[in-house]
Amino acid sequence: MNYSNIETFLAIAESKSLSKAAEKLFLSQSTISYRLNALEQDLNMKLVERDKGKSVITLTVKGNEFVSIAQMWKSLYKNTNEWKMQRSIQKLRIASVDSLNSCIFCELYKKLLNKDSPLLLNIGTHWTISIHEFIESQEADIGFVLWEVPSKNIVSKPLFIERMVLISSIAVNYPDKIHPSDLDLENEIYFYCGPNFRIWHDYWWDSNDKERSSVDTIALLKLFMRVAEHWSIVPISVARTLKKHLPIRISEIIDPPPGRVCYQITNKYQLPRSKKSLEIFEGYLNDFIHDDQFISLIK
Repeated sequence: MNYSNIETFLAIAESKSLSKAAEKLFLSQSTISYRLNALEQDLNMKLVERDKGKSVITLTVKGNEFVSIAQMWKSLYKNTNEWKMQRSIQKLRIASVDSLNSCIFCELYKKLLNKDSPLLLNIGTHWTISIHEFIESQEADIGFVLWEVPSKNIVSKPLFIERMVLISSIAVNYPDKIHPSDLDLENEIYFYCGPNFRIWHDYWWDSNDKERSSVDTIALLKLFMRVAEHWSIVPISVARTLKKHLPIRISEIIDPPPGRVCYQITNKYQLPRSKKSLEIFEGYLNDFIHDDQFISLIK
């Protein structure tokens, strides 16, 4: 059956008039009659009584019975078309450390949160150890962490590496290049960047020498760095992000700490519902980390 013919019949049934049905559908009365005849031929039965000289038409018994069927048919037709037009939405659960979410992947997330994106994202911010646990238990589909935790069920790969730099208030006037021995530990805001950074840090400063402030989120680091005397050693992406909001200087470190590595982790035994989502996301991720804008952020 043709949708237009069904629509026409329902307009006739509602208005009880061929001329009014024509006005409602912005069609000629001859087109209305043609469509009605075509529908009756498809069904091989008469739906409307055509009495000459009467302005109001009546439905036959079968015509009255067919009204509810036609309404359901029209509704199913509309729902089917809407279903055909819908995008295939894939859900993805992402777990990442705060600094990666805030300073790097936020731009990737923006691209995936637009209305044309095929992915529905569930993004969480956690510590590296917790993220490994979420991937292990399959409570997250993909994770981004700062070091690897050995596990037979987790696939880990280095995604990118970025150098570490010193950030300080421009009021302090630190040089563009500075040696760790020239820094006063009392003014440090310690920002943990993994076990390799901790080893380097302990080489230059005995961890028991002085008490110092420490933070684990970008929001807190931004707050503490508003104090002029404070300094911190952070990844270059964090430094450039904070420089957009604070009057800080970025200095290169002589004899610097190892670069911070971002690892991508997934469960070796992916859930069937996650495979397509991961495939789509990793395509976007690959394009993102090879884009000039990303490269300039971490170089």
